[in-house]
Amino acid sequence: RGEICGDILKPGDYARFIHEAYRSGPIFAVSVQGYEPLLPASRPFTQAILATGRLLKLPTALVTNGTHLREAADWLAVLEPNTIAVSLDAASPEDHDRIRGVSGAWNSTVEGIRRAIQVLPSRTEIAVASVLSAHPEPLLHMPALLRDLGIKHWIITPLQRVGKDQPGGPTGNRDKLYRNLQTLYKAALQADLHLSIDDELNCLQHKLAVAQEPQIRALPIRTLPHGVDIFRLTPGGECSMNHNILQRVSSDTPKSRPGEVDAGVFTENLKKKFNVARVSAA
Repeated sequence: RGEICGDILKPGDYARFIHEAYRSGPIFAVSVQGYEPLLPASRPFTQAILATGRLLKLPTALVTNGTHLREAADWLAVLEPNTIAVSLDAASPEDHDRIRGVSGAWNSTVEGIRRAIQVLPSRTEIAVASVLSAHPEPLLHMPALLRDLGIKHWIITPLQRVGKDQPGGPTGNRDKLYRNLQTLYKAALQADLHLSIDDELNCLQHKLAVAQEPQIRALPIRTLPHGVDIFRLTPGGECSMNHNILQRVSSDTPKSRPGEVDAGVFTENLKKKFNVARVSAA
């Protein structure tokens, strides 16, 4: 998103944040995602976050583009994340590399998946996550590929836009999006894949949409459980909450100050601020 500038948090700051938030109240899960958590420069941060989650017996997850997964599989096996979601946006190398703008990305990712399946313990679930853009064609043959790789869990996320002055959300026409999701759901069922359609913040308003289109009821759309808040902590210390994670951080975004303000106090204050802002907007 081009948000990182100036001072950045250290790996220990992330560990401290999680520990302090844990002392303040229950944590549903800890997830590492962003530019690329498996880059060599990112490794100390990823290790610190996953190790802290494991120490506190919290569910941990990692989202990666997979291009460095082959090399990282051995040290990830030690940290035993609950889930590793590997991004793969097309079944063919040509389509995936064109979407990513990186030649050879598909081959590196597929090699990484194969290596991870060999090395990581069976209790670590390896899933493939795909972004659904305006056209489903690049994903139509994904179920066959996943079966060949030995992947049983497929995650689809509708393409999201990140707002500048206000939170963004799914792009494109909502009716067309639901039609495309139905097509891919049928393909997943035929391949005996477990499909999850990620809509953490309920942007798709699935329950409301079902009232007008009952045929989409069966779509396995996954949202955050009731009462669970999601926080996004950037390397610069900016912390967004719930729908605001779909908005670029700015000078107005609350900023965590490790060692100065307890993370539990910080997140509680952020919840109060968010709830006041939401009531005002309503």
